[in-house]
Amino acid sequence: MTNRRNDPPADDRSRAGDEPRDATAPRRKLRFALAVVATAGVMALLVHRFGAGMGEAMRGAELDWVAAAFAMATVGVLLGTLRWQIVLESMHYRLGFWRALVAVLATWPLVVVTPSRAADFLRAVAVRRTVPLAAGTGSVLAEKVVDMSLLLAMAALGAAIEGLWLWSALTAGALAVEVVAVLLLLAHRGKLARLPLIRAHAAKVEEIFLAFDALFASPGRLAATCVLSVVIRVLTLAITFALLRAVGADVDLFDTCALWPVATLIGLLPLTLAGMGTRDAMFMYLLSERGHLVTRGNVLAATMGYSLLNVGAFAVIGLPFMARELGRSAHRAEPARAPE
Repeated sequence: MTNRRNDPPADDRSRAGDEPRDATAPRRKLRFALAVVATAGVMALLVHRFGAGMGEAMRGAELDWVAAAFAMATVGVLLGTLRWQIVLESMHYRLGFWRALVAVLATWPLVVVTPSRAADFLRAVAVRRTVPLAAGTGSVLAEKVVDMSLLLAMAALGAAIEGLWLWSALTAGALAVEVVAVLLLLAHRGKLARLPLIRAHAAKVEEIFLAFDALFASPGRLAATCVLSVVIRVLTLAITFALLRAVGADVDLFDTCALWPVATLIGLLPLTLAGMGTRDAMFMYLLSERGHLVTRGNVLAATMGYSLLNVGAFAVIGLPFMARELGRSAHRAEPARAPE
């Protein structure tokens, strides 16, 4: 019989288990505060240096172009939801389109306050009653890998076409590293699962990689995921060009398609919230590198409008969905009442 005299009481064990989470809370708050400061600083610097005429450009924006941009952004959200649904179906999990869309919209407000769209992984939490948490996380990760690979390829090609060979080499190298890293993880995940820190969670690691196995085992769904990623990326280019036209910025379609993917990649670095400021600054830098004489206030109005429309608008739309999901989670967490 096991001697439990030296075991701590249950409530002490519970508090001990909570300590690591509590210890990370100040670090999370610090990272968030730094991201807020960085975002505000970069945005303020951009407006100070290049904001002349930006307000006038925004006030005079052609609403038909803005409406077209918003319509394309809406289509992009719907197609992104379909893409995630296809990945889940390849794993043999049935998630209705509306339920998937609710999960996407419910996590969107957090995209505004997290770098690198890390909040997208919270979708797995929203649908954990239907899809196990580890499998759901893997589905989002697989979707992200496909999308990131395409974005890196577009950025490398666009930079090469514009003669920006350093940026082309950097993005092509990043693509090669990503592909090799994913293939090595898939091939040697057994060794990964045996590492001391991960050994206790080996089953969950396997579930995370299930999405990659499922996509490779279903070429049709893999192709559909890739095609949808291409369409979504093309839509982001069209949205940017429409907003540039709306404010009269003198950037043509060719340069938009070639340079915006590189700017988008820089916006994904975990420096500012939702890439605001870094994406704008990079696009203007690339235009200047190519020697384009553009009205910077108008370009800045368009790129900031991109953040407002493609990120901010859907964050607002997602607020009631997030509140609903939080309410459902709180209701499920309530302990059952004892009969009176």
